[in-house]
Amino acid sequence: MKINQLKLGVYLSYTSIFISNITNLVLTPFIVRNLGQSEYGLYVLIGAFVGYIAVMDFGLGNATTRFVAKYRAENDSKSQENFLASTFIIYLFISIIVLGLGVILYLNLDNIFGDSLTIDEINIAKVMFIILIINLALTLPMKSFTGIVNAYEHFVFPKSLIITRLLIRAIVIIILLSLGYKAIAIVLVDAILNVVMMLITMAYVFFKLKVKILLHSLNLQLFKEITSYSSLIFVSVIVDQIYWRIGHLVLGIYAGTSEVAIFAIGMLFGQYFITFSTAISGVFLPRITKMVVKNASSEKLTDLLIKTGRIQFLVLGFAIGGFILFGGKFILLWLGPGYELSWSIALMVVLPLSIVLTQTIGISILQAKNMHGFRAITYLFIAVINLFISIYLAKRFGSIGVTVGTTLSLIFGNLIIMNIYYHFKVKLNILRFFKELFNKLLFSILLSIVIGMPLLLLTSNTWGILIIQSLIYTVIYFGIIWIFGMNDYEKNLFRNEGIKLRKIVYRR
Repeated sequence: MKINQLKLGVYLSYTSIFISNITNLVLTPFIVRNLGQSEYGLYVLIGAFVGYIAVMDFGLGNATTRFVAKYRAENDSKSQENFLASTFIIYLFISIIVLGLGVILYLNLDNIFGDSLTIDEINIAKVMFIILIINLALTLPMKSFTGIVNAYEHFVFPKSLIITRLLIRAIVIIILLSLGYKAIAIVLVDAILNVVMMLITMAYVFFKLKVKILLHSLNLQLFKEITSYSSLIFVSVIVDQIYWRIGHLVLGIYAGTSEVAIFAIGMLFGQYFITFSTAISGVFLPRITKMVVKNASSEKLTDLLIKTGRIQFLVLGFAIGGFILFGGKFILLWLGPGYELSWSIALMVVLPLSIVLTQTIGISILQAKNMHGFRAITYLFIAVINLFISIYLAKRFGSIGVTVGTTLSLIFGNLIIMNIYYHFKVKLNILRFFKELFNKLLFSILLSIVIGMPLLLLTSNTWGILIIQSLIYTVIYFGIIWIFGMNDYEKNLFRNEGIKLRKIVYRR
């Protein structure tokens, strides 16, 4: 059952990614055109602003997965029950702090954004902010329930829930915007769906998994262990916020909502790439934790890093090649004039990111080994530098300046410092990783881009031409990857999954 859950979890992760991308492809231009560039930028800005308060989760959701998986591996149900009860006590205090912090920030929104937003924009921002803060205080514990489900390796349920939420959200937003509603309606829909999903997940944990949450004792040592682990995850989350949302906030303060909108569209593609990579790594944390508990060798962990990394690189290579060739045309057709700069912003970010994301399993290994402290502290230091660089460059170059700061941070923090740490401290064989990662794959990706360049001679800016170009490039890419890029393990993996898929289809 667990093996099926793992495989189905990966399949459903990619299904949810596909549906998420399709709904975003449909929704984003629909939202942009109904809200206008200015209000869309305001919607993104307030979402990013509240995102900084959302880090008040302090990494407890991730900590729940790690600790519950550990207790299950040790068959220690009493400690698991006590851990979960302790976690929810912490969540109660966090929700109170979130509400208090929200009140303080609400009273100061005029001062924070007074120089860049109009009075009407500030009034709309205040309403969205209230909805988001209340919703955040109510739904923060949801991450812990999702963590429990993942620790039990029941990946099908949460992934199915995500897919359901995506479809419902898309339908409701299209209806509301068609009726003339604006950004506040979108925020309200998201808030209601978040609460409903939390209640469903709670029911699954209590009635399906039969999980008990009992406080057997107030164990101060346990609280210390929880906060020690989760605080480092918390720092990592803050860093992610600075990497991916600081630009929205900085531009909102210094440049205005239109610059925020252009920057947000460019960064959106970086988020797509991240989602592609974490679909695989996200379901492996419980398994890696068990490997670490059972003292798996560094070479075995390196093997896992290489296998998943190559598959991720194979998928990401297809996306990056297509975006290099056709991304500019796609954005023009998708959103219309006014967002041409978004393609350059996206390219600056996704090129180094495509290499960084092949190592997402490495983050799970660090968490399982409880060695993620160095990564958190290092990233925090680099993120702070990125913040100051972004502020300076935003004043001079706008959204492009902010993107430069983010890109430099990715290269220096992720590709240089962390790989040194992985190799010498975590004892992962990073030299072997990169050698096997790039072996044949990098050449195949570059070759497919070169062979695909003549397709750019079809200069007509229509969806029909773009679809034809994309289909031809898809055939070129996977043909070259199959002949020159894949190793025997990867070919057998795709063959076996193809055979299983055909059997399922024929049975129906």
